[in-house]
Amino acid sequence: MPAVQLAAKPGHLTWVEAVALPLAGLTAYRALFARAQLRAREKVLVSRIGGGVALFALQYAVAHGADVWVTSSSADKIARAVELGAKGGFDYTAEGWTGGVAAQVPGGGFDVIVDSAGGPGFEHLIDLAAPGARIVFFGATRGNPAVLPMRKVFWRNISLLGTTMGSPADWRAMTDFVALHKIVPVVSDVFPLARADEAFALMERGGQFGKIAVTM
Repeated sequence: MPAVQLAAKPGHLTWVEAVALPLAGLTAYRALFARAQLRAREKVLVSRIGGGVALFALQYAVAHGADVWVTSSSADKIARAVELGAKGGFDYTAEGWTGGVAAQVPGGGFDVIVDSAGGPGFEHLIDLAAPGARIVFFGATRGNPAVLPMRKVFWRNISLLGTTMGSPADWRAMTDFVALHKIVPVVSDVFPLARADEAFALMERGGQFGKIAVTM
């Protein structure tokens, strides 16, 4: 079998930015385009903004011409997401937060929802899905949902789509997309290898906004 030739580093990126791209960038690209089949002008919700994949999903969707909103427990992270092109955001820890969506989002429902948490509250994402929506997820950091309102899923023709990483073809398409739109990965912090324990501690407490890089 011939060797697979992967695309080179996009020329507009530094090496630290390029190192932040592969796994998270590929996962987000496949989730949005190969699985959810995102189209321009669709409404997108990216849950729990701040992690690398979520931020790539925001950046890619904005570059593709979609209208994007985010969720977070941090007002600062929502504000920074708006600086990257989000239309707005919602604090998912606030009581009845889904009720505020209609005031910000025309029609009150999302065409594509990107999630990596699952667990308690996943049913709220189904409530926010428009008829025919696609909910794509690549993680379950909060475990399995305790509730899955199946009647809402089938009655509104909602698709639940699992995804992981991507293929060599996805990789080539992603690097072409990143180069075309001059997308720059968000790098939260850079640590030397000797301080790698600090990098892991930052990740464990969820304090990052973007990818964490470790240099040698």
